[in-house]
Amino acid sequence: METERRLRLQLTASVVAVLLVMLGFIVFATSAAREAQVVATADDVLEVVLDYRGQVPSGLKRMPDGSRATANDLFDAQFFTAEVDADGQVTSVDLDSIEVVDEDEARSLASRAAWLARSAGRDRTSGDVGSFRYRALVSEDGSALVALVDLTSQWASVRSVALSMTRISLLVVIGVTVVFALVSKRIVEPIVRAQTAQRQFVVDAGHDLRTPISIISADADVLAYDLGQDNEWLRDIKRQVANMSELTESLIVLSRAATRIARDDVVDLSAVVRDEASSFRSRALTEGHELEVDCDEDAVVRGNRLYLTRMVGALLDNAFKYASAHAPVRVRVERHARRVELSVSNAADSVDPAEVDRWFDRFYQSEKSRSHRAGGFGIGLAMVRAVAEAHGGRARASATADGAGAGEVTITVTLPAPVRKSSVREGRG
Repeated sequence: METERRLRLQLTASVVAVLLVMLGFIVFATSAAREAQVVATADDVLEVVLDYRGQVPSGLKRMPDGSRATANDLFDAQFFTAEVDADGQVTSVDLDSIEVVDEDEARSLASRAAWLARSAGRDRTSGDVGSFRYRALVSEDGSALVALVDLTSQWASVRSVALSMTRISLLVVIGVTVVFALVSKRIVEPIVRAQTAQRQFVVDAGHDLRTPISIISADADVLAYDLGQDNEWLRDIKRQVANMSELTESLIVLSRAATRIARDDVVDLSAVVRDEASSFRSRALTEGHELEVDCDEDAVVRGNRLYLTRMVGALLDNAFKYASAHAPVRVRVERHARRVELSVSNAADSVDPAEVDRWFDRFYQSEKSRSHRAGGFGIGLAMVRAVAEAHGGRARASATADGAGAGEVTITVTLPAPVRKSSVREGRG
């Protein structure tokens, strides 16, 4: 069932997304904490090296109080010291405690570190030069004593741990996705049953309501012969019967469109729009609107003609209900390579662009539309969206408004165009 499949996909996707965010945060936080620890340990090692001016006693057993590094960290470290004069020239280099760099590279690193330290404007400063962490003691005359420690192995370890955690996280995500995809059917089954029962109730109730509505309408016609067609109460009865009939049919279409409907016919949407527009010509003339219709030829879609006709009728009815007095209603059908777009536009006296996302909600009516002369049930655009999505398309709304609230409203329905066999053969050739 389409509804069940969609719910299972949404539920699984939500769980996987939450899991990815959580695991990603754990990997990031762990890596960041490890990097901070490496930097803090290196700074404490370099601080001791500077205190002894590069000549750390071999018998040192204990680091200063508050140090985050241990004596083992100090003696395992690959570090060197250098003296740099005020002109930036390296005057001496001590490489006794490092084996991974030669003298020329050490001088270049020390010179760069001293320049960075003097640029910081502090007597003691630290930072990074390539894969080395440096700490410098700058004198008042501009000369500096610089100590640098190689962190290549530490950074490699941090990256290796982060990569391992990432791989494990991905395996966990894949495993959870598979398991959840299997058990999601049982989770969504009660929801699907409830939705199915609700839709079936609406359809059954709609069919049952057709009979009394038809009887009331027929009785009103009979009474009109005795009381006359101009009777106020009969006109009101017929008006309410028409509203009830429209609401019933819309509910039935909305409920059926929420499920998978047959899309076996190739429907010329331009022809459907022109036919429906013709039935609205008298309304446009009566209400003082100009109905402008512009349709591309051969704008065909694969779908159900009855549902598409109801959708177009709902769009036109909505436009006429809320159009400003004497404002034109414009209908446009455009054919593209892979889609067909139907848009209906009208000027409106009261528009709130912030509400456009809610216009397609069932029974939603803004405060402005509730007080509007046209009335309505707030179900027309919900039906439009349901029919569009049942055909593999989508419906969207856009609106602009001036300072007084008046503006332009456009409802656009995008439907996929059927794949042409000739195009497929040409592509293969």
